[in-house]
Amino acid sequence: MSTEHKPTWVVGLDLDERCLGALVFASWLAEAGDTTVGVHVLEAWTRPHIRSETVLAKVDDMVVRTAKALGLTRPTRMSPIEAVQAEEGLTAACTAERASGLVIGRVARTDQVPFTRLGVVARRLLRELPAPVIVVPPDQTTIGGGPVILAIDLTDTTEAAVSFARTLAARHHRPLEIVHVGHRRRSSFIPDFNPSWVVARDEYHDFVVSAVNAWTAKHGLADILQHVMYGDPADELARAATSRKAALVVVGSRHLGLVGRAFLSSTASVLAGLASCPVAVVPSGYR
Repeated sequence: MSTEHKPTWVVGLDLDERCLGALVFASWLAEAGDTTVGVHVLEAWTRPHIRSETVLAKVDDMVVRTAKALGLTRPTRMSPIEAVQAEEGLTAACTAERASGLVIGRVARTDQVPFTRLGVVARRLLRELPAPVIVVPPDQTTIGGGPVILAIDLTDTTEAAVSFARTLAARHHRPLEIVHVGHRRRSSFIPDFNPSWVVARDEYHDFVVSAVNAWTAKHGLADILQHVMYGDPADELARAATSRKAALVVVGSRHLGLVGRAFLSSTASVLAGLASCPVAVVPSGYR
């Protein structure tokens, strides 16, 4: 995504409330002059049971009513598409539009802790990552007035996210801030004030800060405000986003293999289901 050309974003739309936050974020993207394309996917199995024009008219009506109620800019255009599954249709739309990213909603509101936080389609899209995927809470009514936060893990996974975060921050005149979460080295068998442990902990913290400084210098980010935290990455990043009133958190993610997709839950997907602000998950290798 370049600041020299106006990006195009695909916005996944449906009739339930989970897409309301996506519309709010799409309106924010439009403030910078970006093109937003609202896409509703008609899954093939529904064709014998419903009339496509009826569904699309309802989606259009929902967009008009929501935009009017919240004072939003409506998507630049609507583009219905048919596919076997919703995620396949959204992926095809991203390819057809040469989109800079895909904006979707999630199931869980910020104040809810349900068993399912993302939803089936969002979860599948985060596994496949056909493009940068931005997951927005359904109860998001405004975009935070704070920075764009770039979460770094000091590996190559984050590198593609750097340019994405920088460009988005620049286009929307927001500061860029960096957050790294180190391991919280703590054991119930070691007293917190054990002298040798305090020395070892401080040495570890110094090592982490030094590593962050080296990584940011390597990537031309040495002048960016940095926050180093310790604990569970998803929890700490969500906490940082809330405290900083972040407009967006950007994280990198690698494409997992078949076993990884089946059994592992990445920090990116957990954060996307947890954060009180939009979370952009950028695939490694994205340009």
